[in-house]
Amino acid sequence: MPQGSHYRTHIENNANERQAFRRPHTSLGATGHWLREAGILAPLVISEFVKDGEKRWRYIRIASLATALLSEGMWTAKVHKEREAARQRESMCHSPG
Repeated sequence: MPQGSHYRTHIENNANERQAFRRPHTSLGATGHWLREAGILAPLVISEFVKDGEKRWRYIRIASLATALLSEGMWTAKVHKEREAARQRESMCHSPG
């Protein structure tokens, strides 16, 4: 008896029970994507336009901090919105009538 047949049967039986692949880094949508792209490309763009080494590294650090803060702010706003919606659903479920 080949071992592969048992494995294949097990996979086919559980195909509907599999957890969906989830990409948490895409949960902020297109805006989050472009914000991350800007953060990734910022050092390259800054290096092209700023020739002074001290200023260049200062601007790169500022850009890194700004993109991190914006990303966290967007995430916090998303979580806050989801929690508010969950509270509203919960209050609707527990309301009399």
